[in-house]
Amino acid sequence: MSKTNLNAEEFRVVSYKKSKIKRTVVVDTLIATINEPLSSVTFNLENYLRRIEAAKQELIPSDLYSSVLASLRESFQIINIIKIKEIVCFGLGRIGECMIARYQLALLLLIKDLYNAKVVAYDPIFTDNDSEILKSLGISVLHGNIEGKYKLSEKSATLFYLPHCPKQLTNNLLWANWGMVLNYCVIISNSFTNVIESNSKRHIEKNADYILNISPFVTELPIINSFKYYDIFNDLAIHIFALENLSLISQDLWQYHIEPVYTDEDLEFVKNKIYEDYLIDIFERCMLIALKPSDKSFTNYGALFRKET
Repeated sequence: MSKTNLNAEEFRVVSYKKSKIKRTVVVDTLIATINEPLSSVTFNLENYLRRIEAAKQELIPSDLYSSVLASLRESFQIINIIKIKEIVCFGLGRIGECMIARYQLALLLLIKDLYNAKVVAYDPIFTDNDSEILKSLGISVLHGNIEGKYKLSEKSATLFYLPHCPKQLTNNLLWANWGMVLNYCVIISNSFTNVIESNSKRHIEKNADYILNISPFVTELPIINSFKYYDIFNDLAIHIFALENLSLISQDLWQYHIEPVYTDEDLEFVKNKIYEDYLIDIFERCMLIALKPSDKSFTNYGALFRKET
């Protein structure tokens, strides 16, 4: 997503005073409670679906879509893929509110229709409205923030669609599937080449070491972007991992399989724990405003809210 559009930001860290409350048994309820008002304010599903369909129709005759199709066909030929079984998408953003997200979803739907594949999606900022839109389009919404660490459950071709997601999410995805199973992964994301060339070696070693380590063995196919809204799809590329390239990797490199950890100052996405603490902090502030300090109901609820799992 474009960094210049606030509505388009997903998996981004929001600065706030960190809550000291531990994870609670009511986090899921809290998320639903906060999202509930958004779902009830003049939500017209048919109107959103019409806009998404219009975006699809704009993309179909575009050179951008032709480039995506050509690069996908070439990718599948190189790694001998006949059929994509599943498409996994991270970081679409607020599809009900953001034009960038709507067009990126439109491209996802065109690829879904083309390969008749199952699609699952997740973004920590999805609202109930967003989830309803996706479900009506045949897309399942993942529950829980796995921070991009989606591990293939079986050796079947899977397309990962990460439109302008932070490099750390792609790095996490590579870590989760580190090994020869990468041959079954096709990743549409920001260009690995540009990620490495636009950052210092020290920064990449700290924040995208798996991207750095796999880069000599990845085949990157560019997506030619001439779409009228250039920022929506700029810098995207298709990445594949051919068996003949993966077989050149030393066992020492494969055995380097340390789960990525990022410092707070470097973090580029919303972590699972941080997002929960952020929601808890918002909820507490709302409760303090709504109830008098002497109201025992807040104290009693707070005791339940702080109960650890």
